[in-house]
Amino acid sequence: MKLGIILGYRLKDDGTMTKRLMKRCELAIKYKNDFGLDKLIVSGGVANEHTTVSEAKLMKDYLVKRGMDPDFIIEEDKSMTTWDNMEFSMKIARDRGYKVDVVVVITTVDHYLLSYNTVKICKEYINDENINMILYTDTVDNPDE
Repeated sequence: MKLGIILGYRLKDDGTMTKRLMKRCELAIKYKNDFGLDKLIVSGGVANEHTTVSEAKLMKDYLVKRGMDPDFIIEEDKSMTTWDNMEFSMKIARDRGYKVDVVVVITTVDHYLLSYNTVKICKEYINDENINMILYTDTVDNPDE
C-alpha cells in the first residue's frame, strides 16, 4: 500500500489556508495523478488560536473541491507539530491495519530548512525498515499569504 501524508501548516488568523498549505494539497493531487496513492492522510490540528477549524478539515475540503474522493482522504486533526503529524498519522495507518510499504511525505521544501531535521522525524515515526519513504516537495512564492 502506498500511503500519502500531507504535513499541515498553521492557518491564517482569518481561518483560511496559506499558499504554503495550498501548495502541499496541490502536490498531493499531482503525486496521486502521476504515481498513484492508495490512501491520503491530511494531518493538522487547530494550531492557530484565532481559528476554530483544523488544518486537516480545510485540506480535505480543498482536495474534495478539486475532485478527490472524500473516502480516499483521512483527517488527522489533533497534531500541532511535525512530530505529531507523523506520529498520529502513522498511528492511524497502523490502527486501521494498513499494510503500508511506501509512505509519501508531502510538504513544501521550506519544511526541510528548519532548525529540526524533518527527514529524521518522518523516518523515526515510520519506524519500519520494510517501509520506504518518499519525500515529495516543491517551493512556493510568498508562502504565508
